[in-house]
Amino acid sequence: MVRLELLIVRKKHLKKRLVSLLCAFCSALFALCCIFHPDTVSSGPYLDSAHGNTAYGVDRSSLSLFGYAKGNCAHCHEQHASVGGNEPSPQGGSASGYALFSNNFTSQSEDVCYYCHRGTGSLQSSFSHINYDYSYWFGGDTINQIQPNSVFDAFNPTFGENPSYHNLQDVLNFVKMKWPETFKNESNPCSACHNPHLSKRSYPIVKPSDRNNIWGNEAGKKMSDFAAAHGGKYQAPYRYNSTSTYEPDGSLTTDGSNMPDYVTFCTDCHNDTNVIYSSTLGRNLQKIGWAQESRTYGAVADYHGSVARCFGVDGNVDQGCGCSELNCSNWGSLKEPYHSANYMNYILSCTDCHEPHGSRRQYLLRTTVNGSWNNQVPPGPPAPSWERQFCLSCHTHNAHCGNLWNCLNCHYHNSYARCFACTWCAFGGVHGHAF
Repeated sequence: MVRLELLIVRKKHLKKRLVSLLCAFCSALFALCCIFHPDTVSSGPYLDSAHGNTAYGVDRSSLSLFGYAKGNCAHCHEQHASVGGNEPSPQGGSASGYALFSNNFTSQSEDVCYYCHRGTGSLQSSFSHINYDYSYWFGGDTINQIQPNSVFDAFNPTFGENPSYHNLQDVLNFVKMKWPETFKNESNPCSACHNPHLSKRSYPIVKPSDRNNIWGNEAGKKMSDFAAAHGGKYQAPYRYNSTSTYEPDGSLTTDGSNMPDYVTFCTDCHNDTNVIYSSTLGRNLQKIGWAQESRTYGAVADYHGSVARCFGVDGNVDQGCGCSELNCSNWGSLKEPYHSANYMNYILSCTDCHEPHGSRRQYLLRTTVNGSWNNQVPPGPPAPSWERQFCLSCHTHNAHCGNLWNCLNCHYHNSYARCFACTWCAFGGVHGHAF
């Protein structure tokens, strides 16, 4: 009887130890889901994320064969060297940080994210939402914007006349310097703008200064909020081939209340104080003062940002800049929908003009802008260029005092620090107006 009771006690003790070990193992396995340092992960937010979604989340084909459900942590993290006696694809190599199935980040073309976010060779079983660019999904151009069709192609473009892209090593170098407590040598540069455990399909971005909260998903984080806080209004551009529906969702909403505040997001890095070096361009990027409302000489500011226009939508009404005293004239007007809206100060979103990952054009500039694909030849002289077409998406062009071929030689961020009232022309002093 004593032996029997002792055996029962030992079995109970062994059962408790097994339960304790199992709980410890599960906790450790869950901790492995911290793919990018120093994310905090909990089951609720992860299951609500795009990667953790049980209907369309991560689904590595080499693991789905073993019955792993979509969204399972094991699709990205390997707690063992093999499954069912074999290492699932990709195979080979030494153990990687954060128990990832591959090295986190090596170069512009080698990144753990690319194993799924690419076309040919993807390890993701299928995509119900192909990674086309911004102009496709939010600009509505499903005709001309079918390339790139993956994140890998956007960051490694082989298309277009003069393609550009965010240089991932430059991104990592900058965020390590700016937020050293968050980003380390082993961090992934994609995690500067995305949190793989939080980002959703509709709201994929986080600010690098606040990586544990989705950006743009609620009131106070919309373009309408930024514009109202900086003395202006946001006017949504047209969707592709339409004069009645607007970006980003093809609805009738025009004030940006349905659009993330991309200005605050982008200016976490691209602002009027940060110095950002581009190894691609071999120089520092232009500083951007989207929140600067003053026309103070030498200020980092922009008419597309918070500086109010000096002229009316027809280009011939002085709006308090004193331009009439400088003998300025009408060089062009605004096109629809900006003309009819007739706001004193339009504040644009960065994504109205730029792609976030890469573009077939330089400076990440979009090719479909304000409902128009600017690869079409505009009528009349001078000989068209894509730069001119880009600007003609929103502006008419009646006359000019300089070169009509490449608008970007003179019209770029913070290019009018000399005089916010009118532009400066080398052929005769002050002429025309900035925008």
